[in-house]
Amino acid sequence: MLAARFDLADPDFPVSLVDLDEPALPGPAWARVAVTAGGICGSDLHLFGHGTGPSPTLATLAAFPFVMGHEIAGRVIEAGPDCSVPPGTRVAVDPTIGCVARGIEPACRHCAAGWAQNCLNLGAKTLTPGLSLGYTSDLGGGWAEQVVGHASMLRPLPDGVPDAGASLHEPTSIAVHGLLRRPPRDGDQVVVVGAGIIGLCVLATLRHLFPASEVTVLARHDHQADAARAIGARHVVRPQPDGSHFERLAEISDAQISGRGGGLMLMGGFPYVVEAVGAPASVTEALRIVDNRGTVLLLGAAGMSEVDLTQVWFKEAALVGAWGHCVDGTRHSIDRALELLAAGALPFANVLTHRFPLVDMREAVTTALDRKGTGAIKVTLHP
Repeated sequence: MLAARFDLADPDFPVSLVDLDEPALPGPAWARVAVTAGGICGSDLHLFGHGTGPSPTLATLAAFPFVMGHEIAGRVIEAGPDCSVPPGTRVAVDPTIGCVARGIEPACRHCAAGWAQNCLNLGAKTLTPGLSLGYTSDLGGGWAEQVVGHASMLRPLPDGVPDAGASLHEPTSIAVHGLLRRPPRDGDQVVVVGAGIIGLCVLATLRHLFPASEVTVLARHDHQADAARAIGARHVVRPQPDGSHFERLAEISDAQISGRGGGLMLMGGFPYVVEAVGAPASVTEALRIVDNRGTVLLLGAAGMSEVDLTQVWFKEAALVGAWGHCVDGTRHSIDRALELLAAGALPFANVLTHRFPLVDMREAVTTALDRKGTGAIKVTLHP
């Protein structure tokens, strides 16, 4: 099968298109999935020298070389005798490989609670040294023609979610889990820092789960601002290098501006802020615009970086992290995400900006990296 493999074979482009054997079913409860859509994630782009780079801690939980792609949707083409998902089923694939998928018994306490993304055995190297699909060498991935998944990782797609947009379940689930990890009060003002795909999925989720909350989005590019308005942002603010956009943020939140130059902050800002970029400047900005005793939710997958943490203690702000997919309350975040997508909360036409066949992987990555020049929001590969 054709697959995109992170192998550093080319010093100018770390991912190669290679021909690999089809992945074998690791056990009777596994299925083989023909990939119909694989998304290019911001965390994937870190591997191409974009942003601050990946976390050195998480780098130890990936195989090398590994097949790329953790935003995965497809169709089951083979199912083991104990797999509950029959061939022909369109599925969203949860990339997390927790205790159940690894066959570890008893499951760790986090997996037992439904928090597979916090599995204590992600680094156990049982079954695979990779922590999830998209970081393993022998299970396939979203940037490949096939991938295998345990029955616990497969969720049938609703009819209202087309194949072309099905891989959006993954970033939408990221937003759902993050917001339910520490929910805002419905009716609180919320600001989303960043209008890439994570920020827009957060906006759609807020409009769906917390409809009384007024949402402001900080959008850097014109096409991102247009998408944010289409999805339902009450206010769209364009960040300015000189900090002049703080005046608009203060007006929206009825706050006061304190500081000068590069040290501006809001006093009495937004009670809930979602950081959806992961860059040092955006993390710092999120902390500077949050209200005293407010919450900043980190969804931008920030790694090693230098940020101003003054606001955490000075404002007594809560800095909350979230990643991955899990059971929040009584339902899995991917199930909630699929419901949201089927309801049309995230208009595909506004966010699915570019589609490429897998053979054009290099062009797809280049397009995703050049967001300003190409107008890219979500770029997908279709093996």
